[in-house]
Amino acid sequence: MPVSRSALLSGALIVVAIVAAVLVWRSRAITPDLARDQDQVSPSAEYADAEAAIEYYRAWLRREPDAVEPRVRLAQVLMQQARTDGREADYIPEARQLLDEALARDSTHYYARTLQASLYNTLHRFELARDLSRQLIAEYPAHAYTHGTLIDALVELGEYDEAVRVSDRLQALKPGLPAYSRASYLREIHGDTPGAIAAMRLAADAEPYGQLGRAWALVHLGGLYLGNAQPDTAAFVFEGILQERPNFAPALVGLGHVALARGDAAEAVRRLGEARVIAPSEAADELLVEAYTMLGDDARARAAAERVLESLHAAREMGEIVDMEEADFLADHGMNLDRALAMARVQVERRPAHLHANETYAWTLFKNGRAQEAIPYIQRAMALGTGDAMVDYRAAQIYRAAGRTAEAERFARLALERHVGIESPTAAVHAREMLAGTSGSPIRATSAR
Repeated sequence: MPVSRSALLSGALIVVAIVAAVLVWRSRAITPDLARDQDQVSPSAEYADAEAAIEYYRAWLRREPDAVEPRVRLAQVLMQQARTDGREADYIPEARQLLDEALARDSTHYYARTLQASLYNTLHRFELARDLSRQLIAEYPAHAYTHGTLIDALVELGEYDEAVRVSDRLQALKPGLPAYSRASYLREIHGDTPGAIAAMRLAADAEPYGQLGRAWALVHLGGLYLGNAQPDTAAFVFEGILQERPNFAPALVGLGHVALARGDAAEAVRRLGEARVIAPSEAADELLVEAYTMLGDDARARAAAERVLESLHAAREMGEIVDMEEADFLADHGMNLDRALAMARVQVERRPAHLHANETYAWTLFKNGRAQEAIPYIQRAMALGTGDAMVDYRAAQIYRAAGRTAEAERFARLALERHVGIESPTAAVHAREMLAGTSGSPIRATSAR
């Protein structure tokens, strides 16, 4: 479905169906079909009983130690478990080894290569994911799944224009959760929050009740409502997820975020603690830093911050590139600022058009006392008109430190108008202090992106 940069998914669904049918027919007329098994089973398909599937494929490997297929399928179910439990370090290293072994035995195995593209994105090796996805699409232009892995890589590299073009093709090839959810994120990047909400609702509705993909789409939908200053609607969405998938930790994290946005730090701690019992996560701990800070419990805030850094170090040990995330967190908390600046510089050089790479580099420059140098980078972070309240808040801090008071006040007002307190009540307090003429520490307590 043709879409514009800021209006993905516009038009009637009947048009989508007609265009998709025409494009799939035309592409299949000139390209070979996938092998039957690979055409029918998507790499994103969910195993209903993951534990049983893991044992089944392990048993197959014990019977046939050199077989390729059980390695590929076992890697798939392990990657599913990583998404379900949020414990990537428990599953991703083995999945990576299995795919390496499978491809060493059969370098042309298409299904293994599609999973490899997904794995590259998981490990933040976006250049590899982009290049492999392009190869796969060249071989099978009608295969929707690899369009999704390409979009993910392009977005993370800051190649937004091409991501939109690939998204257009994906809408036409196969409307559904993968297409709609990616369109939602692209709309969000371009500052179209209502459009992003509409697209993510389509994504959730495209999956059956209780499925993992639907649960994640609803988590993102709740986050969009929360960012749009609709905490009651967000809470309704998160509670609904728990009706479908009890004990789904990301939904509990969402409810903790809602409580924090409402100013109820004690309730936030309770909800986030429940989530951590099920599946400890960096997202829960980052919000706990903010919640404990609001409660004045500095010791527990420091402990939660240490857990965030431990999670980042564990991700690095399994092969994930987390320089930008660690740099952002260190800068927020005034920790190891030389290291933060060096890591942020590497990432902005690696992906110079990426909005948050520029934001993070600007923030680390500012925290190292180089606010004037930070201005071009924070301006690039705002280039697409995303309307991110936290970026506005950081811009206000940077401009104030550079002596540009009028711009600092303008961005502080923008941050408050865009409900910066939803992401960080502490940032909202500091923005108000700036406008009131008091100092206020420019420390942001949460840094999730």
